[in-house]
Amino acid sequence: MTDFIRGKTQHKVISEKLEDQEIVSTKRITPKRVKNEDKDKKVNKKQKTSNQLAPIINEEGDGLADSDDDNDNNDENKVSLEEEKDRNLFASAYNSLKGKKKAKLVSKIDKLTPSQLKEYMNEPTTQLNKKEEADARKLLPFLKKNIPKSACRLLKKDLHTGMVVLATFEQVTEMDITISLPFGLKGYVKFNEISDSFTEWMKETLKREDENEKSTNFRKMKIISDQVRKMFYKGQMLKCAIVGLTDHHTIEGLHCTLRPELVNVGSSIDTFAEDMTIHGCIESIQDKGYIVSFGSKEYNGFLEFANTCYYYPDQTSDDQNQLYIGQPIESLIQSIDKSTKTFKLTISHPLVSRSTVKNSEVITMESIKAGMLVETKVLRVLSNGLHLGFLDFFAGDIFILHSQNPIESYKENQGVKARILFVDQVHKRIGLSTLNHVLGFKPYPFGTTKPGQYVESGKLTIERIEPLEMIVSTESTVVQSNPMKAPLLLKGYIHIEELESGVNDLTKASNQFKKTEALEKRCRVKHLDHLDGMVTYTARTRELEKKFYSYNDLSCGMIVQGVIRYVRADSLEVELATSIHGVVARHHMADTNITDPLEFFKVGATVKVRIINVEPEKKRLQLTLKKSLIYSEYPIITDKNTTPIGTISHGIITKTTRFLVFVSFYNNSFGVVEAQNLSNSKIESVQKQFPIGRTVLAKTLFSESSKSQPGLPLTLVIDDDDFNSQSQPNSNKKSNNNNKNNNKKVENKKVENKKEVEEEKVEKEKIEEEKVEEEKEQKEFKKVEQVKEKKSNTNNKKIIETKSKKVNKK
Repeated sequence: MTDFIRGKTQHKVISEKLEDQEIVSTKRITPKRVKNEDKDKKVNKKQKTSNQLAPIINEEGDGLADSDDDNDNNDENKVSLEEEKDRNLFASAYNSLKGKKKAKLVSKIDKLTPSQLKEYMNEPTTQLNKKEEADARKLLPFLKKNIPKSACRLLKKDLHTGMVVLATFEQVTEMDITISLPFGLKGYVKFNEISDSFTEWMKETLKREDENEKSTNFRKMKIISDQVRKMFYKGQMLKCAIVGLTDHHTIEGLHCTLRPELVNVGSSIDTFAEDMTIHGCIESIQDKGYIVSFGSKEYNGFLEFANTCYYYPDQTSDDQNQLYIGQPIESLIQSIDKSTKTFKLTISHPLVSRSTVKNSEVITMESIKAGMLVETKVLRVLSNGLHLGFLDFFAGDIFILHSQNPIESYKENQGVKARILFVDQVHKRIGLSTLNHVLGFKPYPFGTTKPGQYVESGKLTIERIEPLEMIVSTESTVVQSNPMKAPLLLKGYIHIEELESGVNDLTKASNQFKKTEALEKRCRVKHLDHLDGMVTYTARTRELEKKFYSYNDLSCGMIVQGVIRYVRADSLEVELATSIHGVVARHHMADTNITDPLEFFKVGATVKVRIINVEPEKKRLQLTLKKSLIYSEYPIITDKNTTPIGTISHGIITKTTRFLVFVSFYNNSFGVVEAQNLSNSKIESVQKQFPIGRTVLAKTLFSESSKSQPGLPLTLVIDDDDFNSQSQPNSNKKSNNNNKNNNKKVENKKVENKKEVEEEKVEKEKIEEEKVEEEKEQKEFKKVEQVKEKKSNTNNKKIIETKSKKVNKK
C-alpha cells in the first residue's frame, strides 16, 4: 500500500519519472567561510584594528616588538586611543598565553635530567610557535573589551556558510529533515547531509530496491524516511552547520548539514579533553560496540553497547539503546588514548547534558562551538539582555528571549551557567542561552499545546511590545510536581502582519495594545518552536476560519472533500487543505478495478473521500474513494482492544493465502478470516473468489487466542439475527476518540442518504418516462404496420381484379 505523504516542506514534486539520483544526491556543498572584505564594509573597519596589530609579533616568533620602535615607525599614522587599548589588551592576553606555555613545561620537570633542569631554570623558554601566535591574534576580537549597548540577536542576514549553530529536530518529510534554529529561524537537512555513512546506507538500500520489480519511488522514499525517524526524536538538540539557502518553492529556509566533518571543522585531537562533548555519527557496528566518526581520519571514537543506556532524556530503565548506521550523536569523552587516537565515549543523557567546558587552554577561536555548556560572569546588564564573559578570553550576549529569569534579577559579576547558541566568526559575536530546556539539552515541554489550537480572546498577556513583533504569555498546560509553585508560563510570539491591526509600528498603537494587559484578540497556534521554547500565534481571519489547520485536526472515519493534485499509475494525491495532503492507493480508487487512473481521474477535480488512517507526526494520510466505504452506515473499527464482539463493519481485503483472508479497517487495524468462515457454500479457490481490493462486510468473533494475536478474528458469514442484534449501526459503536465528531457524521450521512433517495426517485422517474416513450414508439410502429398491411391488401385486390378481367375477356 502506498502511504507515503508529501509534507509541507517538500523540495520538488515527486513523480514516477523521478530518478534515484534525485532521491539520494551524492553532491556535496563544501561551505567556505565568508571573507571579511567580502561581507560588508563595517566588518572591514572592525578588522582594521587586528590587522594593524600584526607587526606587534615578529614573523620569527621572537615575542612582542618594542612599543617604542613601533611608535617610531608609525609617526605619520597616529594610533587612536581605542586601538591603543586593544594593543595593550592584546599584549596582556599574549603574555598570559606565554605563561600557560611555560606552565605546560613546568609540568614536565620531573622528566628532565639535572642538566636540562638547570638550563630550564636559568633560561626558561617562553616563546610561542607560529600557530599559537596566530591563535593569539585571532583571539583579539573575542576579548572582553568593548561592552555593547544592546544584546545581539541572530538574524538571517547575519548567517554565513560554515557557521555552526544549535538546533532542534522538528519533523521528517519525504526529502529532508526540518529543524528549528535560534530566534525563530528554520532550517532543512537533506538526507544525504546527515552523514556520509548514512548516504552509503541509502545507496545500498536503493540498489536492493532496484532489483525488486514491484518497488516504486514512493516505497524507496518511505523506507529511507522511516529509517531517519528512528534516529531522531521530537525536540532533540543537534549541532548543525549552515550551508546556504534552500530551494524550497513554498517556504524560504536555510540549507544545513549534520555531517561531522563540517560541524567539527577547526577542531583536532588537541582541542578536546576528557569530560567534554563531541559531535559524531555511527560509522559501523562491531561485536562490542559502535565505531564513531568525527569527520577526521586522524582520530575516531568507540562507544560500547553498555554506554548506550539513558540516551533519551526521560529514559528511566537501564536498557541498552539501539543505534543505526549514520545516526548523529552527541557523546561525552570519558578517556582519550593518544597512542591509538581513540576516544572512549558514552551517550548517557545525564552526563552529556551536564558536561561543562572549564579548561580554556584547549579552546581556540576555531574550536569553540555551539552547544558547549560554560560557566560565565555577568559583565553588564543591558536593556534587552546580558553581556557575559567566560573561558578567560571570550565574551557573549544573552538576548532577552533566551533568559530564563527576568533581566532585572541579574547583577554584575554574578555567576551564570549558559549554553552557547551560535558562534559568529565573521561578526565576532557569540550568543548564549540560560533557558532550562537548553541547559538540560532536552525538548521543551509544551504540554497539550498543538498547532491549530484556538486561544480565546483575553487568554494571552502582553509581556513586551516591539515595532514589528509582540511577546505574549499564557499559563502552560504542563503539570508541575510541586503544586505549591506558581504555574509555568508559556511564551509566544506574534508578528505585526499576523495581528491585522492596521498599524506599521506596534509601539505606536497604545490604544490597541498595552504591556501587562490581556490581548483582546482570538488567536490560533501556528507553530511550536522547540529551541526557543515559544509558540507562534496568528490572528488572521483566514487562518482562524480554516477547517483543517494541521493533520491533528483529522481523525479516522471522517468524510471530507478534497482536490486531486496529482494522478499517478499507482496512486492519487488529494489536497484537503493548504499543506494537508493525502494519498489514495490504487485499490481504494473505486469499488471496481481501474486499469488506467490517468484516464479516469483529472487533476483539479473535487472528490469526496473518507479518511482511512492519519499519522500527524509523520504527516501521513490515507484516503479512500470507495463509495461502499464512504456511504457505509456501519460503525468503523479503529482499535482491536475497543471493538466489542459481534461488531459488523465494512473492510477491504488486502491479502489472501490458500486458507486465510486478511481484511483491513481503519487506523491500521485488521482482522483475519479463516477458510471455514468465508462462505456457507464450497470455495474452490480463496485467492480467485476473494480478490485484493474487494469491500466485504465482516463480523468480529470471540477467540481465546485473539488477545495474543495482532489481528481480529472475523467471519464473512452473517445471519439476519446478527443484523438485528446490531441496531443503529451508525450511532454509538465508533471509537471513543471520535465521539465529538459522531453527531456531525450522522448528520452528514442523513443528508447524504436523503440525496441518495432523491437521486433514486429521479432515476425511477427517468425509467418510467423511458417506458412511456417505448410504449408510444411501439404503438406508432403498430400503426405504421397496419397501414402497410392495408395498402398491401388493396394492391393485392387490384391485381386479382385485373387478372380476373383478363381471364373473362379471353
